[in-house]
Amino acid sequence: MRTESCSISELTSKYPFTRSGRSIIEEAGVRVSELTSREFEPIIDDALSMLEALIKDGEHAKLSFKVREAAVSRYIAYALTASMDKRIWRRIADSESKIFSSAVKSSYLSKPNLECLKEIARELELRIIGIGELSSLVTKLLNQQGQVLMPKPFLYAVSIWDYLRNSPRNDPNWILGTRPIIHGYVLLTQHDAYRIIEETVENKAITMISKLNSNLDLFKPLISSVSDRLKAIEEASPQVKYRVTRRVLPKGDPPCIMAIINELKAGGNPSHMARFALATYLLHRCVAEGKGREECVEEVLEPFKHAADYNEKIARYQVEHLAGLRGGRKFYTPPSCQELNSLGLCPTNLGCGVKNPVQFIRGSTKVEGTE
Repeated sequence: MRTESCSISELTSKYPFTRSGRSIIEEAGVRVSELTSREFEPIIDDALSMLEALIKDGEHAKLSFKVREAAVSRYIAYALTASMDKRIWRRIADSESKIFSSAVKSSYLSKPNLECLKEIARELELRIIGIGELSSLVTKLLNQQGQVLMPKPFLYAVSIWDYLRNSPRNDPNWILGTRPIIHGYVLLTQHDAYRIIEETVENKAITMISKLNSNLDLFKPLISSVSDRLKAIEEASPQVKYRVTRRVLPKGDPPCIMAIINELKAGGNPSHMARFALATYLLHRCVAEGKGREECVEEVLEPFKHAADYNEKIARYQVEHLAGLRGGRKFYTPPSCQELNSLGLCPTNLGCGVKNPVQFIRGSTKVEGTE
């Protein structure tokens, strides 16, 4: 099957971070200073409707645009998102990635199609090749007769650097050390390829929103002109609005903490903020059990011993500092769920219904979203 039969541009041209989407925006020649004019009212209205649907309905949002206008509307929607709370950024990026991935699976790759997948990857600036291509490459490199056999059930391979940039975080199944690597490529199953595409879309959406946030002054006139509707959209968001109810929380630790612990157990390398969240949470849990902070330091150090870069002297000093036994004697608390979600450390996308992981320790008050 040839690439053209996939009609990839029908999908990719709707997104401002793809190659075809960028081309459409450039061809449109839209000036930011013109966006508040009456001429652009329909496109601005589309952008606001899209923003509202993505925040309210997530991956189930029903979006309908003319193909040629979709990339521009999305670009404007991302610019408006950049003026909102960072929790909204993550919600939008997550929803967009799942919508894109669903379209890829249902419309373009319901069956393995190498050329189609490669074209999607190129639009996202991903280096993906077929397992047969990799076999030929290795055969040629080794100067052997015949094809080098590749392990099943892998169908594709992605550049190791693209894998590191776009593989799911805090998931032990995606730690590089657990994956077969051949000649600078990480082998992928069909399902893995879908997931890499989904994560890439999320990363690109977040990156674009972040860049737009750095240049937000350019969009101030536009943001001011729709400020009332933006405020209404944000206040109605299930990710922002909360109500307090009384009930006992599930037993055990929150998913974000379990994800970090599992990553450490698998020999992973969690980010600094992930380690900070884990250490402060475990300290509070230990103290809540009636133990002294000095005793708790020993308990908190245990999961960190699995880390490849573990240094007991440094780790002990840092945990003692977080416990208030050194430095300014401040007993630190874990970051809020909002902050953890904005950093990509919340596996449930604020689905636990708490404002801070320590509420799992207290086990009495739960703050639920109004979704």
